[in-house]
Amino acid sequence: MYPGSRPLASRIVARSHLEGADRRQMEVYLAHHLKLAGIKRDLFEESAVTAIYQGSAGLFRKANHLARGSLVAAAQDQSVTVSAEHVRTASSELF
Repeated sequence: MYPGSRPLASRIVARSHLEGADRRQMEVYLAHHLKLAGIKRDLFEESAVTAIYQGSAGLFRKANHLARGSLVAAAQDQSVTVSAEHVRTASSELF
């Protein structure tokens, strides 16, 4: 698209577009990572999962950043669970 990128673009043979995960896949993804960390219960409220899904557009890398920031925000509030407000706090500090 950019004039300076044309030489590089001419060398690209195939292009693809990754679709983001749906909300259910995001919920499973977050639960899986909590399990890997040794957490045996849900830390994210339903509203928080929805906020992470919406804020990340279903992209796991962005979701990781939002989830991590949300956990920090919840810890600062000494909250046992992560709420949508914690996700909003994290998104305002990250992006």
